[in-house]
Amino acid sequence: MRITDLAKSFGKKKLFEGFTLTVPKSGIIALKGESGSGKTTLLRIIAGLDKKFSGNIDYEGIQRISYVFQEPRLIPGCTALENVSLPLGNTNEAKEKAREWLIRVGLENDLDTYPDELSGGMKMRVAFARAMAYDGDILLLDEAFNGIDEARTETIMDMVKEYAENKPCILVTHNQSHLDYLDCKIVEI
Repeated sequence: MRITDLAKSFGKKKLFEGFTLTVPKSGIIALKGESGSGKTTLLRIIAGLDKKFSGNIDYEGIQRISYVFQEPRLIPGCTALENVSLPLGNTNEAKEKAREWLIRVGLENDLDTYPDELSGGMKMRVAFARAMAYDGDILLLDEAFNGIDEARTETIMDMVKEYAENKPCILVTHNQSHLDYLDCKIVEI
């Protein structure tokens, strides 16, 4: 994927002007910058959620995007299993894939639990399982490890490393130990 000559403003505040980035076909890029520098906005632009910008994005075959937002964005009336399987088509095969990912993130006892019964970290793990089960051509992670205990964060970061062996991942985090562990290529925003 290649972003060329990106320009984005909010009123008089310019976030990007002539910004260019080449995203490799695999590996992890970490966006680094102060709060308000445009890291989340850039992820939203890449995901197609913000279309008010100028410049060009050549997706080079990227059609499906997996995205873990800063907050879990779960459907309140759906169980953890349903929250992960719905984007996959909610078939029996989708439910089995969702079950496998929920087990991998340590939620094997919470498949039928609703979001309001889960802690913040558990909700983030459901959101992460959903993104991984969806298996996009690129993975966008916006402070995706917030609220998750350190031991489970390491397990999830191992999953990100595994994913990034064959596909690109763009990560936003302010945690230097996460950047070190993931061995990211840093892009200053």
